Amino acid sequence: MAGGRSFEQGKGQAGLDGHQVRLWYSFHRHTVLSMCALALLAIAAARPLTPAPLAPAAAATPIGPAQPAAWADTGILPASADQPPPEDPGMVKVSVPEARRLLNLATTPTTAADRQLGYAWSHWRRKHQARARYHHYQARLRATPT
Repeated sequence: MAGGRSFEQGKGQAGLDGHQVRLWYSFHRHTVLSMCALALLAIAAARPLTPAPLAPAAAATPIGPAQPAAWADTGILPASADQPPPEDPGMVKVSVPEARRLLNLATTPTTAADRQLGYAWSHWRRKHQARARYHHYQARLRATPT
């Protein structure tokens, strides 16, 4: 029973089902990366939750009623079509490909400057995705008839 649950978690959270088997080597590579991602997720889930202190601006920013509670850490969504965009839209969650890039960046021998550049790029990219997501949702709100 527990093995079945962990396989289901691996499929849903770590992208274990996102590979089409073409070659034996690629199947092994994808499976190993997915299992590493699942192990990292299990370690993160096993850590005790310590609430991080919120910045005063972030604490005062309302999360729209249209946003589910599980999406609270994926950036702010607009509550109405005429709501102005926030100064800091937050960041989207780390996706499976992004986790793969970050894991590769952390484990590949490289200079500290290159590693910091990779981390900064990931941070910028996820902020940009949150900003694009905000404007996409706002455009969808404008397009819906009231």
